[in-house]
Amino acid sequence: MIKFLVLPVVMTIAASAAAQPLDLDAIAKQPGTQVTRRGDTVEIERGGVTVTIDKNGETGVDKSGHAVLCYWNLAIVAKISADLCYPGEFPQLSAMLGQFIDTANTFIATNSLRPVARAQLEKNIADRTVKAAAGIKAAGVPPAQNRVCQRQREDDLVPLNAELEKYRREFQDTLKVPRPPVENPCY
Repeated sequence: MIKFLVLPVVMTIAASAAAQPLDLDAIAKQPGTQVTRRGDTVEIERGGVTVTIDKNGETGVDKSGHAVLCYWNLAIVAKISADLCYPGEFPQLSAMLGQFIDTANTFIATNSLRPVARAQLEKNIADRTVKAAAGIKAAGVPPAQNRVCQRQREDDLVPLNAELEKYRREFQDTLKVPRPPVENPCY
C-alpha cells in the first residue's frame, strides 16, 4: 500500500476506550477467540490479531498486515485532504474513501474489545475535519498552495486516484475477517 502522510492525531476514542476494563470472560466466549492468561499478562487472539495487555499497557498486532485502525486513519487523512485541499477534483476517490470509512466505522464498533459507538467515531472524524480546515485557513494561502496539501496530493491523492479499483479492493479486503481493530502494522 502507498505510504500516506499521517498528520499527528490524538485518538481520544482509543484513549478513553483503553481506560475501560475488559470483560475477559465475555470476550473468551466469542467465536474464534482465545484468551490466555500468564501472570499479569493477558493475550487475546482472534482473526489473526493478537492483543497483549500487561503492566506496560496494551498493544495489538494484526498478522494479516491490514490493521483496520491504520487503514481507517489513513483513509480519513486522505479524504480530508481531498475534500479540503482539492474540493471537486477527486470525486470518485473521495466517494470511495467515504464508503470505506463508513463501513470501517461499523466494523470498528462491532469488533472492538471495548465498547465504542459509531457516533463516537463519526464525531472524531468531524472534529479532525474542523481542525484540518482551521489549519488550512490559518496557513493564509489557498489550499492548493499549502505545502501539506501539495505533499498529500503527490504522495497519496494522485496515486490512489490512479489505481482507484486496486485500492477499493484493498480497503474492502481489510474488513473481510472479523477481528479486533488495531493500529499495527501501519505503513
